[in-house]
Amino acid sequence: MNHYFRWQNEYKINEAIAEFLDKYHLKDGYACMQIETIWKETVGEVIARYTKRIELKNNILTLHITSPIVKKELLMLRSEIISRLNEKIGKELVHEIEIKN
Repeated sequence: MNHYFRWQNEYKINEAIAEFLDKYHLKDGYACMQIETIWKETVGEVIARYTKRIELKNNILTLHITSPIVKKELLMLRSEIISRLNEKIGKELVHEIEIKN
C-alpha cells in the first residue's frame, strides 16, 4: 500500500481546527484570544494597562478602556491599530474598532 494515500475524510490540522471552531461557534472567541495575546506588543504597555476588556464579534473589535485620555488616543490611532493587528495575525480579522469606557 502506498504510504502517501490519504483517506477521503482525512484533514490537515488547520482545516480540522477551523471546522471545529466554526461548528461550535468559537471562531470569534479564538480570534479574540489571538488579539489579547498580541495586544500589549501592538499598542504598548501604557495603553495595554488601561485596557480593561477586549471583545471581538463580527469583525468589530470592542475595547473597554479605563482612561479618557487613552480612549482619545486610541480613537486617533484606530486605523493604524487595525492594520497592525491584522498584519500580526496574518489575515483581515478586524475591520472596525469600537471604544467604550
